[in-house]
Amino acid sequence: MTPPEELSVQAGAITAHVARAGQGEPLVYLHGAFGYSGWPAFLTQLAQSYTVYAPVHPGFVESDGFDQIEDILDLTLYHFDLLDALGLQAPHVVGHFFGAMIGAEMASIRPDGVGKLVLASPAGLWVDHDPGVDYFATPADELRALMFHNPGSVIAQQTMLHPKSDEERGLQGIERARSLSAVAKFLWPIPDKGLRKRLHRVKSKTVIVVADHDRIVPASHGTEFSDLIAGSRLHTVEGASHLFILERADEFAGLVAEFLSG
Repeated sequence: MTPPEELSVQAGAITAHVARAGQGEPLVYLHGAFGYSGWPAFLTQLAQSYTVYAPVHPGFVESDGFDQIEDILDLTLYHFDLLDALGLQAPHVVGHFFGAMIGAEMASIRPDGVGKLVLASPAGLWVDHDPGVDYFATPADELRALMFHNPGSVIAQQTMLHPKSDEERGLQGIERARSLSAVAKFLWPIPDKGLRKRLHRVKSKTVIVVADHDRIVPASHGTEFSDLIAGSRLHTVEGASHLFILERADEFAGLVAEFLSG
């Protein structure tokens, strides 16, 4: 596949960085707090049938504008500004973790502004009996085992590189601090900022995808989302952890493609 095209568009007062590839109906991928660098393999597969847009959230990598987003409403409206800037009307939205929470907020605040909705390991709800691991407090050298079912796999090692020098370790620490600071504004100390009260407004055809060994978003959270979104489907990926979208890329891409085409 031809490498994704890199776009810079003005979304309100924020300059957004977006990768685009493929052809067909528009699909927007909203990344999570981990494994967001590069162009993941499942997007390459989806780009065979869809025009895929993958924006970088403000506050991640070199993206700016995070200081202009004060709350969940700002965050959601920014993403609608981004769709307007890209000339998209009600695209399909696929989100993982933090990105899935954003997608759910978009679909609840403006039900006609989102096409079909895929929520993978979605953040945004608090479940007292099964809250999940506090990844903000997880040491960096334990993250790979937390994110991947097989932390020794090639994709796990490529996604979370072991630093070869103190300089690399320092740079990784800075990037982790940037990304976690961005999501902490909306997910800490608990991730429920009112989404539970709004999910009944979602009209998009929705599938929630969770992993049975995800310790960050336990599978029970998928049941909560499914119960709150009328007509939604729930799918559990067996033998998988939080970053199953990377570790089980073929399976995830096939599931998404089947749902969108159906």
